[in-house]
Amino acid sequence: MDTQLQQELRAWLSNEKSREAALLSTGYQGSAYLYDHGGRRLVIKKASSGFFTGWIHRRMLQREARVYELLAEVEGVPHSPGMLDDTWLVLEYIEGRTLKVQRSFIREPEVFYNRLHKVIKDFHTAGVAHGDLKRKENVLVAEGEQPFVIDFGMAAMRDGGLIDRLLFRFVRRVDYNAWVKLKYHRNYSAVSDEDQQWYRPTIIERTLRVIRRAWRKVTFRQARKRRRQS
Repeated sequence: MDTQLQQELRAWLSNEKSREAALLSTGYQGSAYLYDHGGRRLVIKKASSGFFTGWIHRRMLQREARVYELLAEVEGVPHSPGMLDDTWLVLEYIEGRTLKVQRSFIREPEVFYNRLHKVIKDFHTAGVAHGDLKRKENVLVAEGEQPFVIDFGMAAMRDGGLIDRLLFRFVRRVDYNAWVKLKYHRNYSAVSDEDQQWYRPTIIERTLRVIRRAWRKVTFRQARKRRRQS
């Protein structure tokens, strides 16, 4: 991160009133703010400072910064100029709407999901697996129906020891399963022969699906949903 940007961000962050007015989101892990100044828009993340969990969240944020270093050459993900004062993670702001909101309005779904598949494959090649792609909020539809994947807070990295490499392989498989789920909207019987190669649910995913189906039956969730739609 260049010196001028560091100085600008420090000055802006020191003004608590302006910073809080730019709050994008907040949760138990931390907060995110939108820096919008001089034609430059950035997302600035800060870990929560809880007495018992603050250090864990700070370490997670620093780990996420390492993920974005690996993604520096990957298109379709936010790029990061780095950490500021070892406290704030600075990210490129991506203009777009979440797939959850935009899914029904995509004009060329096949093109969009093929592009998304390439983004996923590219960050896997860079040594990063996302791990939370089933949440449609983590996929943005940008201008020209370009997909962007955001929020790598739960990502696995290939570099490291044996456990890291095994976890990366597992999460990589989960990412491709999530891509199939997103593309076919959980209608797995409609998966094409070409895409079938990307769908190999793990034991954990199969178990969770059985539990979810059982829970829906017990709580009559599907019946209530059908009544609301009718």
